[in-house]
Amino acid sequence: MKTIFAIFALCLVAANAGAIDNAAINYEGMVDDVLAEMGQIAKDAAVALQHGVEEIVMDPLHQVEEAVENIEARRPESEECVAAQDEKVAATVDTMHQDMGVCGVIAAKTSAEIMSDISAATQQLVFGGYDVVSTYRRCQRYTNSVLKNSCYARLTIKATLYMTNARKSIKTIRKSTNERIPAAIADADACTHTAAEVAIHELDNVHATIDSCIAKY
Repeated sequence: MKTIFAIFALCLVAANAGAIDNAAINYEGMVDDVLAEMGQIAKDAAVALQHGVEEIVMDPLHQVEEAVENIEARRPESEECVAAQDEKVAATVDTMHQDMGVCGVIAAKTSAEIMSDISAATQQLVFGGYDVVSTYRRCQRYTNSVLKNSCYARLTIKATLYMTNARKSIKTIRKSTNERIPAAIADADACTHTAAEVAIHELDNVHATIDSCIAKY
């Protein structure tokens, strides 16, 4: 919202050249607001990705741990039959962890790409903002009124373009992250749950093998 007001103010300056005191406009504050908004987008994205990844890992792990505990609970029925499946259970859990590790690598890569895009957009806004602020400070140093007014005229155009482009960039990045983050989390969630489902299927087979073993005694 601050950015919209800033663009509006600059448009007024451009439309009323000479009637409005350019020096009274807080160009540095405008740039700071833009960078602060981008910083908040980056922070929100990082938190959303972190929490999303944590949630998609915990539920599948809990399901597999419960399945393993159910097998372990059958040991009193037949120590020999359950013990005979210990290696199978351990191998199944190890495979599941490896598969989830692959899911994690993919999720980390996608997360890094999202954060990299935000960083690249932020850098562009930093460089553009530095140019605006530098021009503003240069204009302030002029003592000749003609040079000062000419400098401020260029500054108004430059600042207006910067704020307009910044608004577009922020809107694009915000829309992109709002779409890409849920998609990345959904993909990782499907990956981890698939790994868990495969493990649980193998552990169900272990249960069946234990049943057959016990039936023989």
